[in-house]
Amino acid sequence: MAASPSPSLSRYLCTDKGFYKATLALTLPIALQNIISLGVNMMDTVMLGQLGDLAITAANLGGQLFLILNCLCFGLASGASVLIAQYWGKQDMLRVRQLIALSLRFVALASGLFTLAGLFAPRAILRIFSPDEAVIAAGASYLRVLALSFVLYGLSSCYIMCLRGVGQVRVSMVVYGASFFINVFFNYCFIFGRLGFPQMGIPGAAWGTVIARGWECLAALVYMLRIEKKVGFTPRWMLRGGSGLVGDYVKNSVPVVGNELLFGLGVSCGNVIIGQMSSQFVAAASIANVVTQLISVFNWGVSNATGVMIGRTIGEGHRRRAQREANSLLLVSLALGLVCMVLLLAARGPVLAVYAVSEETHRIAWQLLTILALMQPINTVCCNLLVGVLRGGGDVRTNFLLDCGMQWAIGLPLAALGAFVFHCSAPVVFFLMRSDYFVKLAIGLVRVRSGRWIRTLTRD
Repeated sequence: MAASPSPSLSRYLCTDKGFYKATLALTLPIALQNIISLGVNMMDTVMLGQLGDLAITAANLGGQLFLILNCLCFGLASGASVLIAQYWGKQDMLRVRQLIALSLRFVALASGLFTLAGLFAPRAILRIFSPDEAVIAAGASYLRVLALSFVLYGLSSCYIMCLRGVGQVRVSMVVYGASFFINVFFNYCFIFGRLGFPQMGIPGAAWGTVIARGWECLAALVYMLRIEKKVGFTPRWMLRGGSGLVGDYVKNSVPVVGNELLFGLGVSCGNVIIGQMSSQFVAAASIANVVTQLISVFNWGVSNATGVMIGRTIGEGHRRRAQREANSLLLVSLALGLVCMVLLLAARGPVLAVYAVSEETHRIAWQLLTILALMQPINTVCCNLLVGVLRGGGDVRTNFLLDCGMQWAIGLPLAALGAFVFHCSAPVVFFLMRSDYFVKLAIGLVRVRSGRWIRTLTRD
């Protein structure tokens, strides 16, 4: 006869195997989607890396406007997803549909404005990030094409992310899996001029992305109209008003959007600091960030699954269980962080061997990957604490203050001082840029232990 869990353990942690199986069922498709999405970015970097440092740097800086848009769309969809998960716990599908419609309207407006900026002011945007005219010219040619994908990406990603709130995660794996191969195929054709296509170089990578985003939007629409039955959302819901949820959505979404937007702006400001130091640092940071993100995709999967599981539990009215779920999944993230650290340390040599970059870029990238590897346990727990626990629990204001507040108050100022006042080396500046994670972790754990992060957001 199997021994039952000790009472003390059951008081603080979830000992139900069904809970972990349900979390894993959500985590794996989300993680695979993240692997695919990051694989697209990695293949862009690898393919453009064959053209040298300038191509990697131009595409990295040319993609900064998309990075900000991605953060904004993620925030708008996340704000809805927190509410959706709680309404799903109450089985109120009418309000789930109304929330999806609200988020899609805001995303359509935002992505439209970003498209206009990318089409008509690409050079002005690039000048923010680099003084190098060669980088500005190459990056502008990339951004002008990439902007055509913004609305397509915004609508499809928002819809797919809202479906996560009701536990529908497999569709994202299928859509983004096909998108990966479409993107890689057309990148190969357009960058290098293969199979009868014109050789475009840097803009060719952007055209590959545009075609892949077009597929994602079309696939999401077909799924919505022909396959999805649980929610029953159609585009006609975007034209309906009078849901009474605008205030709730705005109240919950503004801190999330502000968090994602300011965090994205913070990352872009960090890239400004990096860009002012050297193009080799930009290329090395681009390589290091893509590789690290690919290594840590399962933690992002756990974090998103945590938000869904906790949101549904709170919607069902089980506050104590939500606390135990948070404790348990933070421990899971710690274990994942240790595994990611070991994998990243082992992967440095084989990964960097793929890139045809200068010796200086290779040296800096090795150092940056080492820093990121050693910080993985802290980063992964912070990720789940902020994105999964606090946001999933409805404590979006604390999430905002910790996530981007510490970035702007600690990380960016220290990095700027290190770069421009004390003239520190690239690895030191890179570490200072991420030093805020230590503070986020300490304050965040105190908040979770207090239990004050659990908020019921739904209406009766």
